[in-house]
Amino acid sequence: MRFIIFISIFCFFSCTSGYSPEIEDVLQQAGSNRKELERVLNHYARNPEDSLMLRAAEFLIINMPGKYSEYFDAPWNHVATVFLRWSSSSDKQKVLETYGLNRPVVREDIQYITAEYLINNIDLAFKVWRETPWGRHVPFDVFCEEILPYRIGTEPLENWRELALASFADPYLEFLKDSLTTSVKACQKINKLLPRFRLDKDFPAMSYSQLMASARGPCDNAAALAIFSMRALGIPVTMDMTILWPHFQSRRGHSWNTVRDSDGNHISFMGAETNPYQPHQGTTFLKSKAYRRMFSNQYRMKDKEQNIPPEFMENLKDISSEHSGMVNIKIPVKYPPEEPSGNVYLTTCHEREWHPVAYGTTDGKSMHYGNIGYGIVYWPVYYQDHRLTSANDPFSVDKEGNIRWFSHHSPDTLLTIVEELHKNKGMLNFLTVEAANYPDFSDATQLYAVKNLQVNSGYRITIPVYASYRYVRFKSSQTGFCNKAKFVIYEKENKPRSSSISSHNGDWQGFGYPEKKEISTIYFTVEKDETSDLNGFIYELFSFTENGWTSVSDQYIKHNTQIKVPSKSIYYLRNVALGLDEPMFVIKDGKPALFHR
Repeated sequence: MRFIIFISIFCFFSCTSGYSPEIEDVLQQAGSNRKELERVLNHYARNPEDSLMLRAAEFLIINMPGKYSEYFDAPWNHVATVFLRWSSSSDKQKVLETYGLNRPVVREDIQYITAEYLINNIDLAFKVWRETPWGRHVPFDVFCEEILPYRIGTEPLENWRELALASFADPYLEFLKDSLTTSVKACQKINKLLPRFRLDKDFPAMSYSQLMASARGPCDNAAALAIFSMRALGIPVTMDMTILWPHFQSRRGHSWNTVRDSDGNHISFMGAETNPYQPHQGTTFLKSKAYRRMFSNQYRMKDKEQNIPPEFMENLKDISSEHSGMVNIKIPVKYPPEEPSGNVYLTTCHEREWHPVAYGTTDGKSMHYGNIGYGIVYWPVYYQDHRLTSANDPFSVDKEGNIRWFSHHSPDTLLTIVEELHKNKGMLNFLTVEAANYPDFSDATQLYAVKNLQVNSGYRITIPVYASYRYVRFKSSQTGFCNKAKFVIYEKENKPRSSSISSHNGDWQGFGYPEKKEISTIYFTVEKDETSDLNGFIYELFSFTENGWTSVSDQYIKHNTQIKVPSKSIYYLRNVALGLDEPMFVIKDGKPALFHR
């Protein structure tokens, strides 16, 4: 009889708990922290008027697994000081020990987050959503992704909404007084008020207050600062990214922001740098794909974890269709996989390693890829047991969708590779104009971007927004060197300046002022570079084969060495003396040519 009573009681509680299977699964994962999550749900379930807030709480809790904080349990000034000099520290372990930085602390949200923190986050998010003039144009599902989330990455949690609302109280009140204020105008206003960022790849993910105090780190951190500041004010903002620049060997990928306007369009900008509608790297640089970091689970591929590249284990939404220069393709399967697989990937090359940047589908006979950037070399692959295996040969696609295949075969073309490749060294097809207040341009702001430059032609650039800077430079395309250029830059007061500084590797040139000046107009002429001295250097030529990058010949070559090569492969040169790899190239019209659009 006691057994029957126990079963009845158990069934009563499990059947009347009212939690969906998704919620119940998370609550079980939370363990002893379950009571904190239940407090949040019960808090909003009491009042029928809070039904939308309850749905928001459920959204956050359902998507909470996998979210965590990672930070050093040490004073922030110690952490910031260590990473400020991290890249130049020869004994990194000694630095960590001296400042008391042991292994980072990792705290899973479902096990540590408090009801108070979640309720505070939800209440403030709803407050700004409901009272801002543009809030009525933000649907609930957009609100959940672009305003509501309590975290962005793996930063330590804090009540950043309260802090940002206090920091930007004055402009926020101005927004509320003007019923015509749009989310884009509000974004432009706040972005101008953010501290100018100094890019530094070594800084970890930071909280809002740490970012405001330090204004350092990679592009992810600059984008995160914009998100913290703007979402706290009810401005719907996202972090978009590309996994890997296809022709940018010195850097891997990039992150930037978008703001959603009243018509549902996402307008691109760079947090703490450029405003919506102004050019920046995310819109002007060639990319294979673009993704949006989402709070909700975007896990779409049904496969074992070892058969999914780490890049696609994140909550990334493919938003490549929002960018220009994208095409859809269908290509055949040339090499069937050892095991059946419904997922296929595209890789691009970075520092001679191939990295997955896009995923597609296959029926075993053909592969389908949607919205990929044209003018890029791809290698289609399977990913099984953490290994890349070929599905077909490398290829490129033009803007009409035409495929050009690159396969290694018997040498059939006699060329003077080095001399021909370097004959027009430095010819620019793309150039950016950047300004900064640090001589290393670590805080660079892009003023303008120019495509398809013509040698010995004159150009005039009018800077759309006056700003004060100490340094200005002309920077070449991702694959080349900067040509000689004659240029004159006019200050706002109509005073001209000319070139005086340049980079060590020749990819930019510019000038500096002793103090900040406002720039108004730039005139410049690109000249052909006839000064490259290739004598004395020896090179090794590599071609991509089914066995990876393989040396084409058994001897080094000089600038005037003739060598027979396959005409339909992809290559790169290694300067043996300097130990430097040059950009990837192909044979085009019987001559070696750098690969770009």
